[in-house]
Amino acid sequence: MRVEIIDDTEGRGPAMAFPPGENYVDLRENPRAVERLEPARRYPPLRSFLTAVNSADSLFSSASASTQNDSPATVSAGGACEFASHASLVFAESSLNFERDHFLDLTACLKELLERDSGDAIRTVLRISTCEFPHQNRRGFCLTIRLVAHGASAEQAEIRWGLGLARLQQALLFKARALRQQFSE
Repeated sequence: MRVEIIDDTEGRGPAMAFPPGENYVDLRENPRAVERLEPARRYPPLRSFLTAVNSADSLFSSASASTQNDSPATVSAGGACEFASHASLVFAESSLNFERDHFLDLTACLKELLERDSGDAIRTVLRISTCEFPHQNRRGFCLTIRLVAHGASAEQAEIRWGLGLARLQQALLFKARALRQQFSE
């Protein structure tokens, strides 16, 4: 798996807000609400990812998640198909969201864990961005993850994406356990 880290904390664009809006579904507070999210109902790997990332075993909360499926007619480069997802995460413990170093450490660890898988069929972009936390009246950071899988067919791309998303889920939960141990010492 190829992994790219982008530090966009000096970005001049508008910052994401957490929680992102009135239609936001807090899956940490209400795990069953995952069924209200159309992409999670449609794609079981995304439902599993969101459930795990927002679980009590995790240190994260999802802010958003979406998928994108490109058919051969809309994809360049030899007719290969692409399936992608986009998820934005913050730390569930809000105080951790205000230190950029937590996100730098997280992305470095994720890169190391994910690049152990060989092959170029899956690409991951880990983007650290600024994020507004209106309830705390502060600006902090968030992590946006874009996972893209390629395949000879739409089905193959989607299967590879599901496997890549499961791998990403494992890496996030592994890092959550390590952080939990670090903070309890």
